[in-house]
Amino acid sequence: MTATESLRQRAAQTPLGTFLVVLATYSALIFMASYTVFGSEFPTLASLPYAWGPMISAGVTVWLLDESLRDWLGQLRRVRAGFLWYLGGLGIVLIGTDFEPIVASILGIDVVVQAGSSVPFTDYLFYFAVTLFLAGAIEELGWRGFMQPRLQRRFRAVTASMVIGIVWALWHVPLMFAGAGTFAGFQEYILMTIAMSVVLGWLYNNTDGVLPVVMVTHAASNMTAIGRVAGNRPAVFEVLSGNVLFYLLCATLIALYAGSRTLTRDGTIPEVPGQRSEQSLQHAD
Repeated sequence: MTATESLRQRAAQTPLGTFLVVLATYSALIFMASYTVFGSEFPTLASLPYAWGPMISAGVTVWLLDESLRDWLGQLRRVRAGFLWYLGGLGIVLIGTDFEPIVASILGIDVVVQAGSSVPFTDYLFYFAVTLFLAGAIEELGWRGFMQPRLQRRFRAVTASMVIGIVWALWHVPLMFAGAGTFAGFQEYILMTIAMSVVLGWLYNNTDGVLPVVMVTHAASNMTAIGRVAGNRPAVFEVLSGNVLFYLLCATLIALYAGSRTLTRDGTIPEVPGQRSEQSLQHAD
């Protein structure tokens, strides 16, 4: 048996384990190389190859499984999901990002609009495009485009989403250590990522695996807040920041409304992209 055949056999036994091993190996190599070059002055652009980790790891695993890379990548071409799903995803993250200023404004607390001054609109759009096509959003080829449909074959969709959220958050730890990008406190970031993962899992399942809906939502969630609280923050935000509270609320309501088993009202989940078999992955019970 050749080394490739041995790797393929192991991947067939544990696809998700293979994905995680490849992800950890690739991410460690990229991080060490970048940190060796840049040290503590780790620029944000240097994190781009690191952001490709979930996509590359999923691609390698799909290849080892002898599944269809074309079909797996073909998720990027599936854009038809209904305008409301795109709008819903964007609406959730835009409200979440500015939840503190929104609540403060309702309570009569001073709020400063900062987008357009400290964050020019053209720069805002440029950063969104970079995030969508080159950085964070393409992580979704690994998170939702690979892990979600496979985990859902064994666990409830909400459990699968939470597991992905934990892996997603822990995978970002080296970037936090290097100071690349802007992150909340570690505990809050873990909670926010888990809650956001449930929201993204809900979008993925209800659009029958239309990955661009998830990618657009992911990219929008990385954008800078439009407003900033200028006065005293409401006391509740001293416990948890506004975006964390909002995403936790959304994830809870989604699980209660759609059901934790599939996160869909009709009880179905998407098929595993790239698999050559025609086995149905729907849960109707």
